[in-house]
Amino acid sequence: MFGAIGSGGMILLIIVALFIHKKGGGKLQPVKDHHVIYWGAALGLLAASAGTALSQIGTVSTSISDSINSQSGTVGPVGAGAVALILLLIGFGTKPGMAKDLIVGVALPGALSTAGGLLAVPVTVLGSLLHGLGA
Repeated sequence: MFGAIGSGGMILLIIVALFIHKKGGGKLQPVKDHHVIYWGAALGLLAASAGTALSQIGTVSTSISDSINSQSGTVGPVGAGAVALILLLIGFGTKPGMAKDLIVGVALPGALSTAGGLLAVPVTVLGSLLHGLGA
């Protein structure tokens, strides 16, 4: 219907939609406050297969996991499942906020797929769906 979009094009579309949302949007309201985490998750899923400039977006979950594990001497070892569940609690258990929801949303797909098991199923299914839409 729209021609080939590609994962890089979809990432840029999401970024523009979030920018329009942050600036007020006028009549066009592509994003609501409580939807930012979902847009961020789509951004994180698509970033995994994007070009080199945009693929760095997908490393946010690795940075969060590394910073939590660097404190493991204080609280003990922290597994990938715990990091994923902490991000889920922060994302869905707190009041919506643009910056927080965007960071958590981008980090969540990487954390869930690293955790594996049942937590990785939504990432696999939604990732395939998004890549199929953008092909």
